[in-house]
Formats: sequence, structure tokens, C-alpha cells
Amino acid sequence: MKNPIVYVGEKYAEMRRYYAATGFTFAFELFVGMFFVVAVATALLLSMLKLNPIVSGMAFIAILSLSLTIPISIRNSRIDAIDAALPDALKHMALVLKAGGTVESALDEVAHADYGPLSADLLRSLHQLREGKTFDDVLLDCANNSGSTLFRRTATIVVDAKRAGAGVAQVMAEISEDARDVLRIKRERHSRTTMHVLFLSVSSVFLSPFIFGFTLSIVNYINVGISGAMPGAGQLNMCDLNTLLTVFLVLQTLIASFAIGIIREGKIARYILYVPLMVLACLLIYEMGKWLSLSIVGGKGLVC
Repeated sequence: MKNPIVYVGEKYAEMRRYYAATGFTFAFELFVGMFFVVAVATALLLSMLKLNPIVSGMAFIAILSLSLTIPISIRNSRIDAIDAALPDALKHMALVLKAGGTVESALDEVAHADYGPLSADLLRSLHQLREGKTFDDVLLDCANNSGSTLFRRTATIVVDAKRAGAGVAQVMAEISEDARDVLRIKRERHSRTTMHVLFLSVSSVFLSPFIFGFTLSIVNYINVGISGAMPGAGQLNMCDLNTLLTVFLVLQTLIASFAIGIIREGKIARYILYVPLMVLACLLIYEMGKWLSLSIVGGKGLVC
């Protein structure tokens, strides 16, 4: 089993690499520190507004989690851009090779074309190739550093085919078509699951919290009215009910995020980074539902 200190150090170094890809000029530690200050200020503000301590605590966690979510989201967007440009780039290289160009000229053509982050990565690979590294090593290093699974698999196939004596141009042309089919299937899956994801998101983060919050204030209003008209009648403990509903909404949002990950990407923890933000939005809408209901029926708000 890996040493926890070593594991944390590796993850920290990995996050610094992700952050470097965002293009921000200030240090990663300062980036985290800014979100920490904002998170503390937001939690204190929500506490001053007499909101549930769970909401204040979740606000702190959600805002602080942005220091990790933003670099990883930018990296994922960069990977998506590389995947989208990969089929055209491979086709471009294959055409240059079929026209009699060398591997270096093919890399130079693609690196100076408008293929977004892929061109930038290939430009660095071109410099390494001119410094003496082999094409196989350059291509594999570029694919591994990109973070794209599709690019990594494509590079492995091209290198293996080249070592087996197959024509690189023909292999690249065929792989470009296969990569285009993979991306088309991925887009179709996203389009077919859009309604399912939208339903889960709206129902778990927006609709049910609002209904629970709206209903709770009405129940509290009736409970206070009954206890005032019938002093001997037992009064329902609304604070316990409020805590129970809050815990239920947190668990519901967590399960919904897992379901969205399975439906959208086939990975249960694909959207785990967005859970704090989803939970915070859920709890704020829950509080908004209570406030709106209170403004309609009147009376005292629920104070726990």
C-alpha cells in the first residue's frame, strides 16, 4: 500500500500541473488562498443571516472546492478539444506523408495549423524531434502528457504499426476515421442522455428542495396555529423535521450526481467534484422555498 504522504504529494504535484494548464499567472497557493478567504467570508455571512449551519458549512466546502474544480474542468475542456481535433490532424499528417513528406514535415504542418491545444502539444513535440528524440518517443510522450485517452491509444497503435513495418500514412488515415466514429458515438450518447440528465438535475437540485422548503413553512405555520389554539396539544418538533429533510436532500443530490455520471460517461464518480456545488445550490433553493412560503402565509420563520 502506498504511503499516504507520498500519495498526497503526488496528487498535489498533479494538481499543480493541471493548474499550470489554466494559463493563470499567479501561484497555485495564492489561487487556493483566495478561494479560502472567499469561502470563510461566505460561511460567516450565511451564519449571520441565521441560516442552517449545514448550509454555511456546505458553502465553505463548495467555494473551497472551486480551487480544484476549476483547474480540472479547464483540463477536461482541453482534453475534449484535443479529442475533437485529433481525427482531422491525423488525416492532415497522413496526406502530407502520402504526398512524399517526412515525419518532421508532417508534424510541422499540423503543429502550425489551427488545431487548438493539439497544435500546441505537437509544436513542443516537433522541437523535441529536432533535438534528436525518435518519432516514436515524441509521439508517445505527447499523447501521455495530453491526458487524452483517445490520443494515447491512437499514438500506441501508430507506433506499434510503424515498428511492425506498416505504412504510417495509411495507418493514420484509417485511425482518423475510427477516431471520428468514436467521437460521433460519444456525441450521440450525450445527445440521447440530455433529457435524462436534465430531469435528474432539475428534480434533485431545484424542484424537490423548493417543494420541501415551501411545504415545511406551511406545516410550521399550521403547527404553531394548532399549538396556540390548543395549548394542551403536543407540538411537532419542526427542527428535527428540518434536519431530516436537509440530510435527505444532501443524500439525494449525491446519489443524483452518481446517476448522472453513470448515464453520461459510464463512470459513477465522473462528477464527484461538482457535488459540493450541487449540494449548496440544493440547500439554498430549499431555504428560498421556506422564505417564499413564509412571505405568503406570514407568521414566524422556523428558527433552530
